[in-house]
Amino acid sequence: MRRVGPALGERTLWQVRGIAQVRTDPRRHILETWRAFARVTTDGGGWNWAGRGRPDSIGDAEQLLCLLGPAAQVPGFALDRPDAVDEDVLAALKPLGTGLDLPLLLLGALEEYLQRYTDELGPTFRSGYEAGPENEVEHELTESYWISVTLCLAAKAFLLGFKETVERRVLRARIDAAVTLAEIRLTAAMVGLLRSFVVEVVEPGSEAEDRLLGRISQGRRVGRALTEDLRDRLEPVRRKLPELTFGLPDEYEQALRDYPERLFQCGWTWGTARDAGVIDVPPADAVPQRPGIAEPRPMLYFTVGALQALTGLFSARTSRLGLLTYDQMALREALNVRWGLAVQYWSTVATFGAGRWAMEDVPWEDADGVSSPYYSVLTVSAVSLALAQGGELAGRHPEDAVERAAGVLEELVRRGLLNRRAVPGDLNIELHLPGLTIELSGWEDDRGRVETLIAVDYAAVLAVTAFGMARHATRRPVRTRLTEAADVAVEHLLARRRNDGLWDDLAKVFATVDEPLPDRPYWDFTNSVLQAFAAAAALIQAPPPTEPALSDQAAAKIAEARHVLDRERLTTPDLGGTQVQRLLREVDQRLNRAEALLTERPATAAALADRALLDLDELVLAVQLATRSR
Repeated sequence: MRRVGPALGERTLWQVRGIAQVRTDPRRHILETWRAFARVTTDGGGWNWAGRGRPDSIGDAEQLLCLLGPAAQVPGFALDRPDAVDEDVLAALKPLGTGLDLPLLLLGALEEYLQRYTDELGPTFRSGYEAGPENEVEHELTESYWISVTLCLAAKAFLLGFKETVERRVLRARIDAAVTLAEIRLTAAMVGLLRSFVVEVVEPGSEAEDRLLGRISQGRRVGRALTEDLRDRLEPVRRKLPELTFGLPDEYEQALRDYPERLFQCGWTWGTARDAGVIDVPPADAVPQRPGIAEPRPMLYFTVGALQALTGLFSARTSRLGLLTYDQMALREALNVRWGLAVQYWSTVATFGAGRWAMEDVPWEDADGVSSPYYSVLTVSAVSLALAQGGELAGRHPEDAVERAAGVLEELVRRGLLNRRAVPGDLNIELHLPGLTIELSGWEDDRGRVETLIAVDYAAVLAVTAFGMARHATRRPVRTRLTEAADVAVEHLLARRRNDGLWDDLAKVFATVDEPLPDRPYWDFTNSVLQAFAAAAALIQAPPPTEPALSDQAAAKIAEARHVLDRERLTTPDLGGTQVQRLLREVDQRLNRAEALLTERPATAAALADRALLDLDELVLAVQLATRSR
C-alpha cells in the first residue's frame, strides 16, 4: 500500500520556512475531471444521464453541477459565452461539442432535468437515491432541497449569461422557459428548506438533554455551573428565535417563553418535519406543501449541508446577477434568519469549554447518539461558516478558533487514514466504506426498519473545510497547517480516481478493501471532489495572510522613500521633459502602488518600496558626483 502524501507532523520544506503554500492545482485538476466527465456524459452527441441505478433528482443534479459548479465558482471556467470560453476548457470538453454546441447541449440537459422533475402540481424532489434497503426514496430529503438551490442558482446564472449572446427568437424563448422552470423549482426548494428547519426544546432529564450535555462536558461530570454556562452562552440565540415568524408550530415559541431554563437545539432535520406548518407567504402559494414525517430534531449532517448551500443564496454574486425574483426575497429573508441562528447555535456549542473546546473532543456525537470523525469535520465547518459571517463566536477570538480547528483537522486526517496505510481490521476504513450511516427517524419501511442515508465523502468534506478555514487564518504558520491538511486530503482523493478519470475507486488506496467497482461513476462523490478543487481556488484567490511586523517594515520603507522623493522634488528643476523628472514620476507611481498594496500584500509593497529607494539613491549619488566634478 503506497503512502498518500507526507504525514502531518513531518516538517516539509514550506512548513520549515513558514510558507502557506497550496500544492493543489485546481485548474489542472478541474480540467482533468471535465475531460473525463465529457467522455462519460456524451452519448452520440447527446447528453447521457450516466449515474448509479435509476435516474433521480439528486444524482442528476449532481451530474449537472459537475459542470455548472466550477463554471459558477472558479474564474476561467465560465461556459455561458461561447466566444469567451478558454481554449483549454474547450479542449477538455470537446466530446460535448465546441463553440455554440456546448452551451446548447447544456441548455438541453437543463430543460430535460427541469421538466423531468416537475409534475402537474409543481416541482418534485423524490428520488431513487441509494438510501435504505429498498433503494427507493419515497419522501423528500433536505438534501434534495439544498442541491436544487445550488443547481437553480448556477443554472439561472448560466442561462441569463447565454441569453445575452443569442439573437434567434426561438432560442431566446427556450432560454426564457428554462429560466421560469428554474425559478419555480428554486422557490419550491426554498419552501422545503423552511419546512425542514426545526427547533427542539429539550425536556429536562431526557435522552436528548443527556446527549447535548455529554457533547460539551467532554466526559466530565455535568454540574449546575456547566449547564448554566451553556444556557447563558446560548441566550443570544434564544432571544432571536421569536423572529421565526412562520413555518414552525406555535408551541415552540410558547415552550421557550414558559421554560427559559430549558436547553434547546435548532437546525435542519432530514426532510419536511412532521409538525411543519404551511408557508403562507405569496411566493409559496403555488408550491405543493405535502405533510412531512421527519422527526423534528436537528441533525448535524443536514444542518451543515443546508448552511453551505444557502451561502450561495445570500452571496453578493446572487444579488449582482439578479438571480432571485422579487417574490423570492421574502423566502430569502426567512432563510437568512434561520441560517444565522443555526450558525450561531452550532458554533457556540462547538467552541464551548473553559480549556479544551467541545469540537476538540474527537469524535463528535450527533443527536442520534452516533459518534464519528465525520461529524467532527462538520462541526469545524460550522465554526468556519461563523467566521465567514463576521467572527461571531460567543466571545471566542477568531484566530484562536482557527488554530484550534487546525489541530482538530490534523487529527481527523490521521483518523481518516488519509496520510497513512490501513492495516487489516482497521475500523477507520469504515469512514469511507460503507461510510457514515445516518438514520432518518420517522421514516420506516414496511418491516418497521428505519430508513438510512450513507455519507461516503469524508475526505472531500475535510478538504473543503480545511481550505475554507485557511481563508480565515491571519498567521502564516496556522494557514500552512490547514493547507497541508487540505492538500493531503486532495492527494488521497486523486489517488482514488477510477480508470475513467472520475470517482470512486477506494481499493486504489486501501488494499484491504474488497469492493466491486461500479459500472458508472458516483456523481455525488465526483461533485464533492470538484467542490474541494473550487475551495482550493477560492483560497488561492483570497489575500495572503499578513504579518504585522512585515506591514510595519513596508510602511517604514515607503515613508523613507516618500521623504527622499519630496526632498529631490524640492531641489530638482521643474522641467517636465527631463530624464530626472520622468524618474521622479515613476518613483511616485511605484510608491502609490506600494501604498495601495500595503494591507493586502505587504511583502510586495516592501519590494516596490525597495526598488523606489534604490532608484532614488542612484539619483542622489549621481547628483552628488555631478556637484563634486564642477
